[in-house]
Amino acid sequence: MKRSLVALLSLGMMFSAQAETWKFASEEDKNDVQDVYAKAFADTIKQESDGDIRVRIYYYGQLGTENDIVELAAKGTIQFVSVGAGHLGSYVPEVQAVSLPYVLGTNEALTHKVLTQSPTIYNHLAPKFEKSNLKLLSMMSEGEMVWGGNKPIRSPEDFANQKIRTFTSTIPVETYKAFGATPTPLSWGEVYGSLQLKTIDSMVNPIYFIYNAKWHEVQDYLMFPGQQSYISTVSTNNQWFHNLSADKQAMIKKAIKAADQAAYAYQLRINKEHLENILKERPDMQIITLTESERERFKTLSQQLFTTYYDVVENAYPDAEKAAARQEAEAILTGLLNDVKVAAR
Repeated sequence: MKRSLVALLSLGMMFSAQAETWKFASEEDKNDVQDVYAKAFADTIKQESDGDIRVRIYYYGQLGTENDIVELAAKGTIQFVSVGAGHLGSYVPEVQAVSLPYVLGTNEALTHKVLTQSPTIYNHLAPKFEKSNLKLLSMMSEGEMVWGGNKPIRSPEDFANQKIRTFTSTIPVETYKAFGATPTPLSWGEVYGSLQLKTIDSMVNPIYFIYNAKWHEVQDYLMFPGQQSYISTVSTNNQWFHNLSADKQAMIKKAIKAADQAAYAYQLRINKEHLENILKERPDMQIITLTESERERFKTLSQQLFTTYYDVVENAYPDAEKAAARQEAEAILTGLLNDVKVAAR
């Protein structure tokens, strides 16, 4: 009888202590960098909560497009979202500062330090997320952005008449206009078929993603321009986060730090491995690293995008707030450039 009572009590306790579930959606697929990030985050939450909280991970397409999952997080339907900064421009126009070419550079150790520690990002940019009911938790690099193409691209002239797939925000679009190409915003699931059918000529993404998406099968050249890394953001629903207990907030912050490190180490390894895989599968693939003088031409063209960035931010606000918004955008970009210099010392 005692054994039956103990068993019954244990069963009751088990049902009363069912795990709480948090939802984490990313724009990528299994084994991509954002997946590794989400899994490390989930593992830490499970460990820190003694299994009382589990994190369910959703992959590309399961809950919609990149813009859809940002909207779901803003509404509180899901708790966490990871997307590239280039997809957040319509929600947080100021975030496009990290999408400007040749601002953060492609030194991965330096970029990781800035993205996880920058006073400008976390004291000045992060509060801008709150107007969309989002809270920025972290940013990560997924590796250098590499141009694909069916011909060598070493100069702005080489980009003439080339349709390149870009992200949906203004800065990525205006970047490739400035470089001489015809930008074509597409969700990544549409890219392979578009390259295969030659409705677009080129794309830009880190090596690991190019390999996982099999885009190397439909491109003959890969160019390393030293332009920028692919920057992802990790955000949570702002209202939901602030309603959590202090213990749960601390748990999330600890999980974010663990995930930052896991994703950083993974992307360094996987980008190297996948470049080797591409060359094994496509021994005829041409790899081009732009020279300093070739990069300098693109850097010079990039300077005009600073004004574009200020304009984009200013125009996102009502007339009465435009002047202040532009000043804040200038302060964010200036601060970010200074943070890069400080991190490099």
